[in-house]
Parts: sequence; structure tokens; C-alpha cells
Amino acid sequence: MKNILIGLAGTAVDPDVVRMVASFAKAEKARIVGVHVIEVRWNLALDAVLEKELEAGEHLLSAAEAIARSEGITLETEILQAREAAAALVDEARSRSYDLIVVGMPYRRRLGRVYVGRTVSGVFERAPCAVLAYRQEAPA
Repeated sequence: MKNILIGLAGTAVDPDVVRMVASFAKAEKARIVGVHVIEVRWNLALDAVLEKELEAGEHLLSAAEAIARSEGITLETEILQAREAAAALVDEARSRSYDLIVVGMPYRRRLGRVYVGRTVSGVFERAPCAVLAYRQEAPA
């Protein structure tokens, strides 16, 4: 795996995902790109300027870059705007020929079952490459 895309959503699992990818990507000298997708509501233009969301995205990508540096890797970052995060990650993987998409799953339960969100399931269903999901540990 030489070309890895990490979907970063700004959840508590993001730092764990960056560390995990760093652990195996370092040996492979892989190119790692962290992508944050701003989901734009249907009543707005897709290229609408969403300053608050953009600022939050830049902050979370800066934090991910700092974690990557501390792990001895370089993380390139990118912010995309789309109607749906899963579709944007899949399109990005397809257009740039990624070998692997890594997504994080915060530990959540709904109706007594572990919940897999729509972004993770959408990436699994449509990705043109391998997909790795990292599910956060259950709270103690």
C-alpha cells in the first residue's frame, strides 16, 4: 500500500486512526493524505463559503498533521466540500488511484447494537480499493 487516504471526520477516533496508519505506512514509505469532507446541505450551493466549518476542518487537519509528525510521518491534508462524505471519499480514491481508504468509527451503540454510520458503510459499499475501518474501543 503506497497511496493511503484517511477520512478524518473530527471525531475522538481520528488520532487513533492517524497513529495506526503511521505504524504500518512508515515501513512502506507510503504517501498518506488526510481528507476532511464538509457536507453541504442541499439548500446551499455546493461551493458555498462555510467559514465556520472550514475553520473547524483546518483545525482538525492541523491536529492530525501534528500527530503524524510525532509518529515520524508526513501527512498531506485536503478539505473537500460535497453533499455526502462517503461519495466524496470514494470519488477522491478513484480519481487519485488510492490503494487504501482508512476510516474511523467512534464507538456508538444504537438499539443495543454497535452502530456503523452512513459514511463508513457508504465507503465500504462503493470504494474502488481496499477499505480499513478502525472501530474505537468500548468505554471502560
